[in-house]
Amino acid sequence: MRRLFFMLVVLFLLYLGIQFAFYWFSGGQDNVYEVVDEGTTLEVNEKSNFNLAVNSYSYDVSVGETTFSFQIFHNYNKVSKVLEKIRYYKDDNYECILPIFRDNTIFLDMICKSGDDYNYYFNIKGDNTNLDEFVSTIEEYNINQFTDSTETYEIEDIDVYRDNLVENHYIGFNNYRGVYIVSGDFNTRVYNISLFEKDVYRQELGQFVNQYYVVPDYTKQHEFNVINIVNIVTLDTTTISSDRAISFDSYIQGVVDNKIYLYDKDNSIQYEIDPEKESIVQLSSQEIRYYDGEWTTMTVAEANDEKKFVTETVDYTDEQYDRIDKIGGEVGYYYLYKKNGNKYDVYRMSSQNHSGLIYLFSTENLNYIRYVDDSVYFIDGNQVKVYNDRIGIRRLFEYDELEFNRNFNFNVFATQW
Repeated sequence: MRRLFFMLVVLFLLYLGIQFAFYWFSGGQDNVYEVVDEGTTLEVNEKSNFNLAVNSYSYDVSVGETTFSFQIFHNYNKVSKVLEKIRYYKDDNYECILPIFRDNTIFLDMICKSGDDYNYYFNIKGDNTNLDEFVSTIEEYNINQFTDSTETYEIEDIDVYRDNLVENHYIGFNNYRGVYIVSGDFNTRVYNISLFEKDVYRQELGQFVNQYYVVPDYTKQHEFNVINIVNIVTLDTTTISSDRAISFDSYIQGVVDNKIYLYDKDNSIQYEIDPEKESIVQLSSQEIRYYDGEWTTMTVAEANDEKKFVTETVDYTDEQYDRIDKIGGEVGYYYLYKKNGNKYDVYRMSSQNHSGLIYLFSTENLNYIRYVDDSVYFIDGNQVKVYNDRIGIRRLFEYDELEFNRNFNFNVFATQW
């Protein structure tokens, strides 16, 4: 009897171990459940994705013939059915839901459908009085979460919306004599690091890589040996030197593995610049390296014709859009840019099932789009703005040169400190 009892205990513990292992190492699971709001039943199809890099939950919420698709990125320790409440609204113009997660957390604004178009409430606020009144009655909803501050502070000739700056994000952008750095983590919010005594209007060889701004010594006329490296987080400035003079008739071929590849057309020489290691290496002049997902070679003639690296490919195409970016891999998003007058309307949809197409914002220039964590930085006129699901659209700063400086370049780096 004692032996049988012992075996049962062992088998039970083994069963628990298998269940725990399945739970802990599971890559995710699917759940279908219902949420009721004021007599309206909404069906929730929840798909969770767990891996070392990201924890996400994807949703299709259906009510009648309408489906709202969205996803959130949050570590709920592999708990399921975390969408606990949904506030539902419908009139002749709009049908909307506000997802409310555990602990009354709101990860994204109310999603509204009008005709075939989906939009966030912060983009249509004020268009519908009844909808506005409904939102004002939602106890869990804080409208300030999706409203940017209008108060600016002039610092270094830049008007900064300092209350809108994203924590742990550092924005670097060049000016005629160096680089500005904007961050809410700085006491002054803005730093101006000067590199040149005189204005340099064309800094075509300046390049951002992660937290570094890398730019040649433009105090020289035709060629240079010294390269400046500015760390936009620590504000440190260092220099590296090339044994051989590099012509300003060069171009940036691309950035691979956080290394800059520069080609000197006058001397037919390719260089590899590593700002983190503070090194510059002259590569072979016989075989010019080329990257398009893997390393190959190209001819000197192709290099002199400024054949640039191809570092990004997208597995989804749609001819009605002018640009499509895939961010975040299999559990990420497609960002789709569509020309509308003198601006581009920006939409987003899930990369998992190509669903949930929703309008986010508009921008004038596709050259200045930066993706950082779950945020998108962009330029609108003379303003730099950020979009994030948890805060909507926020103005960060205004700088008049954004509309005139054709050699403007900027980057955003996020720390986890």
